[in-house]
Amino acid sequence: MLVMLGVIGAAEAGSAGTPAMAATDRAAVIAAARNAGEVATASGVLPERLAAKLDGRLVSAALSGDPAPVAVWLSFTDKGEQGSADLLARLGAAEAALTERASARRIRAHVSPLVGYDDLPVSSEYLNSLQARGVTVVACSRWLNRAAVRVPGAGLAALANLPFVAHIAPVARARRTSRLPVEGQFEMARPAPVSVPPPARVRLDLSPPIDHGLTAGMLQQMNVPAVHDSGYIGTGVLVCILDDGFNYHEKHEALRNVVIAPGRQRDFTQGDTIVTDTTSLSGLRHGTYVMGCIAANRMGTYVGSGFGAEYALARTEVDASETPVEMLYWGMGAEWADSLGADLITSSLGYFTFDNAADDYTYADMDGHTTDVTRAAEIAASKGILVCNAVGNEGSTTWHYLIAPSDVFTDSLIAVGAVDKNGAVASFSSWGPSAAGCYKPDVSARGVQDTLVSTGGNPNTYTTGSGTSFSTPLVAGLAACLIQARPQWTPTQLARALRETASHGTTPDNHIGWGIPDGLAVLRLNPGVASVPPPSPRLGLRLLGANPMSLAGAPLRVEFAPGEGHVAGTSVRVRVFDALGREVRELYSGIPVCQCAVSMTWDGRGRDGAPSRPGIYLVAAESGGERRGERVIVLP
Repeated sequence: MLVMLGVIGAAEAGSAGTPAMAATDRAAVIAAARNAGEVATASGVLPERLAAKLDGRLVSAALSGDPAPVAVWLSFTDKGEQGSADLLARLGAAEAALTERASARRIRAHVSPLVGYDDLPVSSEYLNSLQARGVTVVACSRWLNRAAVRVPGAGLAALANLPFVAHIAPVARARRTSRLPVEGQFEMARPAPVSVPPPARVRLDLSPPIDHGLTAGMLQQMNVPAVHDSGYIGTGVLVCILDDGFNYHEKHEALRNVVIAPGRQRDFTQGDTIVTDTTSLSGLRHGTYVMGCIAANRMGTYVGSGFGAEYALARTEVDASETPVEMLYWGMGAEWADSLGADLITSSLGYFTFDNAADDYTYADMDGHTTDVTRAAEIAASKGILVCNAVGNEGSTTWHYLIAPSDVFTDSLIAVGAVDKNGAVASFSSWGPSAAGCYKPDVSARGVQDTLVSTGGNPNTYTTGSGTSFSTPLVAGLAACLIQARPQWTPTQLARALRETASHGTTPDNHIGWGIPDGLAVLRLNPGVASVPPPSPRLGLRLLGANPMSLAGAPLRVEFAPGEGHVAGTSVRVRVFDALGREVRELYSGIPVCQCAVSMTWDGRGRDGAPSRPGIYLVAAESGGERRGERVIVLP
């Protein structure tokens, strides 16, 4: 259903647009457009210059005078810039409009130039012109410089006659990949507490294990528990989940403590900020299953692979039907994730054939560049976002190939397949290669009989299900932990590290890819293998004094040193976290008055003054979206 998104798209697109077209000019354009339509209808033949702008599938509708509306993309000639000087000014405004977090992510990913032509908004002048002639804009894409509208076939020639319209094509009506059923829910048996006498003496465990509960087997297959026990749980990393809705995520025991910050929920199918609807009997559940795999945080019961990260939730899919614009919604969600400064997108959605078989994609279209959703994923990756996407559940069907957007080139997107608990490839997991010859999937993870949070309304129950939908967020969560651990790596370097250290790292194929990731192997990777650049000069952190530190000894001195690339006036926070990612104490928050080092101390106590328990802690400095962390061991 195409509702309300025009308001959001138009508002965002017009934020840096040119002044509205003068009334007299607009009237002239409308008159010319109307005349073009009348000529086409009367003659039964489109003028050549108009026919050249129309996708061949729309010509008959344009000539028929059919009043039935069709959904089409209007691609524009430009962004409304008036010469090179105006273009430079607009690019400067777009760079200034980047959020602090988005700018920092692009800098870390070595995006150059920092903003490009695709970052400029769609021209508000062009949108105003469409609205002036009664055309409702459903949605806009600044990345692809186009707008989706619904218009009667009889009006297509008039739109083609508008001077700023470069091309008109039907909005793709894609079928999503098949979804495998989930099983019945169950409640986890919780053992009665056992009274254990205290040990005779305190023993420091330098790697205190986290009890992952029901997810332990799924995560152990990728060595995720070892990554968590090393202190890397995704702290400070922003993950955007694109899916079909997140019913009961705020109620389930494993998810209700996952706080979604204001402004980080959007429903692109309805045009609002509500991603739940518990009156829906069949929909808005899949996203909750996915969210549980990565974000759940119920120690001893159910813990996700990236439980310490921050999250943004986007509904981009409609369960009840295949609407014509679901790939459009995906692209809008990716653009939104970019604007938030998200470090990672995880998507368990994918598209291949159409409802109308005559318009089906072919395998040749899975080339990493062709489909609408693939182009959106490509651009997201070019902005420094690591994209993880399910390779698809078509392995047992006549199609059997991978699905879009998992066909994006390997270094820009991690396509995830599914294996069972023994590491055997699931029969339903889609195959590669892409039409461009890339091995696909890139990696594979547990996707058979995975334990999932339940969406039946009972907050204490769980269920099981299979699909690349669930292997994907498991890998994405590991990636979030590794982004925390190696913030100086680009998404391309991290993707390569995951592949090269996986179980089939030297013998990839088109069923399991490079194999099952090994998070601990990535942590141990020789930096030269992944061509890791030296630490960014924007941020420096040093721990001075004894480490391990004793609560009975001298306090630990912490020194934050703004580097040459540090932006004056940017705020800095230095905090201490425990091994579970919980904030223990804030040591500093403010704006350094100069580029000199800022020194502070930590005496091993929390904000309440109580001494911290012996174990591993992380001292982290954050500024401008960049993070540096150092581990410290606290002794009794």
